[in-house]
Amino acid sequence: MVLDDIQLLSALRSFGDCATLLDYLRTETVSRVGPYGLDDGPRFGIPEPFMVEEMAESAMADDSGPQSAPAADSTSAGGDFSSTNVQVAGVDEPDIIKTDGNRILAVAQGRLHYVDVSGSQPRYLGSVDLVGESGSGWGQEIFIRGDRAMVFSTSYADWLEPVAARDLEGDHVIAEDVMFQGGPVSLIQEVDLSNPASMEVVSELRVEGNYLSARAVGDVVWMSMSSYPAQFQFVYPSGPAAEEAAEATNKQIAATANLGAWLPAYRFDGPGGTRAGLLPDCEQLYTPAEFDGFTVLSVLSFNLAEPLGTGDAASVLADGHTLYGSGQSLYLASSTPVWAEPVTDGDSVSISAPTEWTTTVHKFSVSPDGPARYEATGDVEGHLLNQFSMDEYNGYFRVATTIGEPWDTETSESQVVVLEQRGRRLTEVGKVDNLGRGERIFSVRFAGDIGYVVTFRQVDPLYVIDLADPTAPSVAGELKIPGFSTYLHPIGDGLLIGVGQDADDTGRTRGTKVSLFDVSNPANPTELDVIVFPDAHSEAEWDHRAFLYWAPEEMVAIPLTKYDYEGDDDFFGAVAIQVNRDGVAELGRVSHREQQIVFEGCRPVDNNELARSFGGESEIRICPLNAPDRYGNQDCEPMKPEWAREEWPSIDIADNEKLIICWIWTPPIQRLLVIADTLWTMSDQALQANDLTTFAYEDQFELNSN
Repeated sequence: MVLDDIQLLSALRSFGDCATLLDYLRTETVSRVGPYGLDDGPRFGIPEPFMVEEMAESAMADDSGPQSAPAADSTSAGGDFSSTNVQVAGVDEPDIIKTDGNRILAVAQGRLHYVDVSGSQPRYLGSVDLVGESGSGWGQEIFIRGDRAMVFSTSYADWLEPVAARDLEGDHVIAEDVMFQGGPVSLIQEVDLSNPASMEVVSELRVEGNYLSARAVGDVVWMSMSSYPAQFQFVYPSGPAAEEAAEATNKQIAATANLGAWLPAYRFDGPGGTRAGLLPDCEQLYTPAEFDGFTVLSVLSFNLAEPLGTGDAASVLADGHTLYGSGQSLYLASSTPVWAEPVTDGDSVSISAPTEWTTTVHKFSVSPDGPARYEATGDVEGHLLNQFSMDEYNGYFRVATTIGEPWDTETSESQVVVLEQRGRRLTEVGKVDNLGRGERIFSVRFAGDIGYVVTFRQVDPLYVIDLADPTAPSVAGELKIPGFSTYLHPIGDGLLIGVGQDADDTGRTRGTKVSLFDVSNPANPTELDVIVFPDAHSEAEWDHRAFLYWAPEEMVAIPLTKYDYEGDDDFFGAVAIQVNRDGVAELGRVSHREQQIVFEGCRPVDNNELARSFGGESEIRICPLNAPDRYGNQDCEPMKPEWAREEWPSIDIADNEKLIICWIWTPPIQRLLVIADTLWTMSDQALQANDLTTFAYEDQFELNSN
């Protein structure tokens, strides 16, 4: 194929076959590639595989170049155990811990752990390694159904064995197309849970690109990912005189590349062997009306009731980072800066920081009956905060953004925009703007016809947005208070919980704050009560899955961490808070230090000098030589008797004994859940049970890496 044969296909929205898709990709790449590849300038710091010399123009003559529903709470449908705190009721989200009331599955230290809680006494039954000998794979999240768990993570896969020709799937796919290049890879694993004592990873699907997030309704799971293969062996000029020759070569490379240069490769390893190819199918790849790059944004569909497969993929040539799911639709959004033109002054070129941002949203329809389908794309001025900035309700899509630079709020303002799908476009039909001038959005929550937006710089304006008329949204009410909320959680009866940070009059944060708002009168929101934990922070401030609301007890529970740099008032654990119209009040705290270390066969050390050496944050014992060197979740160090005597001459230790020094560390709590009358807390080191009413310690299970 020569350049003159390429037809302009930029108006194409979908592709009926691979030949049409390949023509489009070649055309768009040829029109954009330059002497330094697809970048606008030299790729400083990146190894250059091939340099074009100034006098090599004649070598370029050869044209054969190289190849919104109401907010959900944490109560399960059964009412006797909590579920993952999700954005939309009925739309599950993956997490590091899951329960069905009879068992707890938790991911910690690269392993999936199984605790049976169906009987009168909980039992730790086993774990399975999720990362393998290579240590690849991190950020694991899970769904569970019956005897199957599905694990999502990001990995690198440059160590994989080459794929044989017999294992390739798809037209015109060659082995080079599925040779992973060492970049990020989305890893989906199927774990057999039928025998908890010997759980097994039975299937693995790897797809080039970054895992973003997933959603599930019933047995159907939709996973989102972003891929940028761009596997071109472009040349780079050795100097300005060679730029023209390098650009000509790169255009020829793009004009003759195969689909594997653009589409992400997958590799599936399961009981039936290995399969490999490219995704999506050519007819399931779309492009928005305006060119948006070569990133392949995909939604893969799986069924938890069936063995893992390759996932029916629907994709769009665009970027995306943040996922929102309503149950009927998935929206993937990305916020990108709009850069000013470079300013040239002599030999120097300066690029100003962006002052404008645009958020692009891509809509996919989803159904339990088939794969996801790309629907439409829209753009909104400003940058997005997180998934809670988006919502779908009664056929309309609402999105909250801040206009202005994220790091400079002098001239910023925020808005809520309502869009409606019209053909392949998400079109604006209504907007309320001028929210929080000089501030940026810190939290958003939609609940039916109402939206809540918190902006902050020195004080926290909580805006109540009336969205009953999507073509004319308006500010119904506003409340200004110190500090800000980074997570908002409606609990019914006109009450709204806010978790965030307290702040002084200058905007300086002072500790975790839990607020209770009365929003029953949208025109007059009030703060009924507040509790502040000085110098503390909570994982629930930035990860909603760490927030637990247990309606039967009117209880909020969140992780809490406090560093006391001037004293000994550190705290690593969780706090439970009573929340109702009477106000908010602390109920109790739990910590993973509650299980005391038992040093069997050991005796305490009566040596003041030794005790002063290690302070109060350690446990020191004299133990038999065959005693273990690890106790509970604590890392300990053994010391031979002769070394101990040399360091502390007055120590009473025999030759057949050793000194054990354990540095006490309390792991921060990451998640909380309720099963019957037990509050379970999870850290990276342990899973612990406390009484739901008294918070008294009941049991603890180590979550070891082996």
